[in-house]
Amino acid sequence: MLESLSSLEDQGLNYVEMHAASAGIHTEKLENLRVSISKSSPMWETLDLCINTVNQETLDHLVPRLAYLVQSGVGLNTRVGIANFISLLVQKVGADIKPFTSMLLRLLFPVARDEKSAVAKRAFASACAMVLKHAGPSQVQKLIEDTAALHAGERTEQISCAILLKSYTSIASDVVSGYHAAIFPVLFVSRFEDDKHISGLFEELWEDNASGERVTVQLYLGEIVSLICEGLASSSWASKRKSAQAVCKLGEVLGDSLSTYHNILLEHLMKEIPGRLWEGKDALLYAIGALSTSCHKAISSENPMAPNTILTVVLSASMKKVKKYREVALSSLDQVIKAFGDPDFFNIAFPLLFEMCNSAASNRTGPASISNDAVKAESDVFDDSFVPLDKVLCCIMSIICVAEAKDILEQKNNLMCVFTVSFSPGYQWTVKLSAFSLIKELCSRLQSFFYDCEGTPLHSNINSFIRELFNSLSPRIIECISIVKIAQVHIAASECLLEITKLYRSLESLQWTNVAFKGELLHQYEVEKSEEAKSYLKKCIDIFENQD
Repeated sequence: MLESLSSLEDQGLNYVEMHAASAGIHTEKLENLRVSISKSSPMWETLDLCINTVNQETLDHLVPRLAYLVQSGVGLNTRVGIANFISLLVQKVGADIKPFTSMLLRLLFPVARDEKSAVAKRAFASACAMVLKHAGPSQVQKLIEDTAALHAGERTEQISCAILLKSYTSIASDVVSGYHAAIFPVLFVSRFEDDKHISGLFEELWEDNASGERVTVQLYLGEIVSLICEGLASSSWASKRKSAQAVCKLGEVLGDSLSTYHNILLEHLMKEIPGRLWEGKDALLYAIGALSTSCHKAISSENPMAPNTILTVVLSASMKKVKKYREVALSSLDQVIKAFGDPDFFNIAFPLLFEMCNSAASNRTGPASISNDAVKAESDVFDDSFVPLDKVLCCIMSIICVAEAKDILEQKNNLMCVFTVSFSPGYQWTVKLSAFSLIKELCSRLQSFFYDCEGTPLHSNINSFIRELFNSLSPRIIECISIVKIAQVHIAASECLLEITKLYRSLESLQWTNVAFKGELLHQYEVEKSEEAKSYLKKCIDIFENQD
């Protein structure tokens, strides 16, 4: 009767399925329809009655025959029918199936793994889970380990892994509860597969079975980290990529609680970053940034030289010529600088970041091109085809935040050159925004240094630098406001101008007579449409006009 389920089907349905794709019909929906029609047939009603007659004696004859059909049955309805019949049979006989569990699992698992039809695959997975409920501990362990191992295979195996695990956790949850240490790491890491269908299957499984993400991750952290390291060391780019993304998620979920395993994760990540580029390698850089953010205290305390090593590796990555990789490297560099906050980073990173600005200016062959003999020797390691200047400026801002006064003053000429490049025509307005943020941060640092260094030789140098900033940049900022017709730029530029003016005001009284851009400032205030920008410009004017 099981064999006849397919032969009795209307052959028109089979023909329609063969041409479903070309007709725009979803194959799986059509398969579900075919199975549904088959289940409502008199044949299935007869099969259902037959199950009620099964006992211990008839099992000895029935199970071997079913095992044969599992291997030899053809046709969608027959194969789904066999799987469903086994599920119903196990449900009916219960513990009496124990003597046959080993044989059935050996047959059902590879069939569920290799089955091409999604509907039949789920049916065999459910049958496998039903038999699993009555299997011995060694059989359960082997089946779960074999199933979990599928996550590292090809696409069909990964889908099979998700479908099988879903069946186990929903049908045999009491049995697999003792093997969560083998299951949850696979669910966690496989959520980051590039294939959205596969990642969606594992994401759903994780949400259905994890009792709170942070709690579950902490409970199986050792196993998760072990699986991640295995993926990072794999020869598969896809495995490296999803493992790196899993590191980012660990950092997001656990924060500094990840510090227990920072050493092994950092070791594997640092080992993979050097060398040739491959598609998706930027995920490793994201992971380095995330790990630095989460575990910076543990990294620094265990090895004081580690932050410098990380910085050097990420800086090297930022010199690669692939556009996306270079952008991600600079974003990661920004994270690393902020995470460790090491003042020594300025002298390591700024010369190279300055050279990137130099490269950007040189590529445009405009008047803003700058040069510096001290860094020319390193220019041969750069590819000048693309420089994300806005991200470079963000990195410079981050190292300004941690730099010492003397180091900033030593590089003041190069900093002024950076600003010159940033305000050059042709750059997108996002570059201007980054430049304004950098200037505001520099003003904040100089304000702090001005008072902290009072009475020291540095004080007069700081004073001189502040004057240079005001005199050189204020006219350029006003010019930028008048040229760029974007409200966001007007607001950021006006706020930046106010910060420079307030900083200069802290040195000495300001008079209109020594401000060359008076006319431009007053005119810009009159024509400004943004109320927020207008308020900042008004405050600048008030500083000049309302002297104590």
